[in-house]
Amino acid sequence: MTKHVSLIRIFSFLLCVLCSFLAGAEDSGEAAEEFFQEGYVLYQQYSGTRSLEKFRAAAELGHTEAAYYAGNIIRQDYTYITKESENYYRQAAEGGDVYAMLRLAQGSSVCGTLRECDYDRDAWLERAMKTALPMAKAGDTEAMMALSSAYAIKGDPSADFEWVKRAAENGHAFAQYWMAVMLGQQKRGFYWTNAGRSADVLNWLRESAEQGFPKAMLKLALELRKIGQHQEAQYWVEKMGKTDYYDAILESGTAIMLGPDAATLYGQNSDYGFAEPRPVKGAALLLALHRQTGKKAPLEMIEAYQDHLTPEMMAEAEALSKELLVDKPILHYLPKFGI
Repeated sequence: MTKHVSLIRIFSFLLCVLCSFLAGAEDSGEAAEEFFQEGYVLYQQYSGTRSLEKFRAAAELGHTEAAYYAGNIIRQDYTYITKESENYYRQAAEGGDVYAMLRLAQGSSVCGTLRECDYDRDAWLERAMKTALPMAKAGDTEAMMALSSAYAIKGDPSADFEWVKRAAENGHAFAQYWMAVMLGQQKRGFYWTNAGRSADVLNWLRESAEQGFPKAMLKLALELRKIGQHQEAQYWVEKMGKTDYYDAILESGTAIMLGPDAATLYGQNSDYGFAEPRPVKGAALLLALHRQTGKKAPLEMIEAYQDHLTPEMMAEAEALSKELLVDKPILHYLPKFGI
């Protein structure tokens, strides 16, 4: 009987220890994710130093993607992979982050002037492809995009293009935007006519924009303006002003404020075809953008139009601005595997 009671007590003790461990692990995971999210917002606001502190804290708690971004910021600061950035990339790679593997697979230009990368870059490239390929074939669009980057590093532009296209066809918003860039700016793919190429650029941008990707909204509005499709362009100008993308909000606020006066100030190609200026609404959006970011450009847009803005208009815009972009971090939508 005594032996039975002892076993129960031991079991209860072990159960308590296990529960405490699991609770601690859960708390640690939640803290890591919180640090990561805070760091990611700062990173998307070009605040590398402050975001690095958050990413380091998350990485120390085992957050894989935070380790990748920590490595990335350090590499960007030095313009090459240092030992510290390599260690963070290795941590992320061991956690399954394909882009970390690809950083370790990149050419000698990222190793610094002494070329001291003492690891097998080809092996990392092979590992990245072996990791991403099964997931991509199973329909994982993020893996498809990672695989496209792997083929780009490998020097296979056809496969690179094909995997971006597959991701786009499967609904990946950034891939759809990137297809437009590849077709339009990079002139990838074969077309019999420029009209056919341009039509596909617009179609991919529309698909991405309709999913809410603000970089696509902005690019689509600009492309439509260029070819005189003002009605649809105006729709996206209005839409992108409600996003959290800095460049889109700046363009939207300026276009709404100026209306047809954009042609007078900046040339005919700057006109979205609005029937009249809406100085209060546009200036309010620009004031809110300045409030949230501290950047000068929104105020410079207002200053360029100040001859048309009465004190009453500015007072009204100031009041309205307090209702706009409230508690909304303004981002720049930097790609994960960018520069």
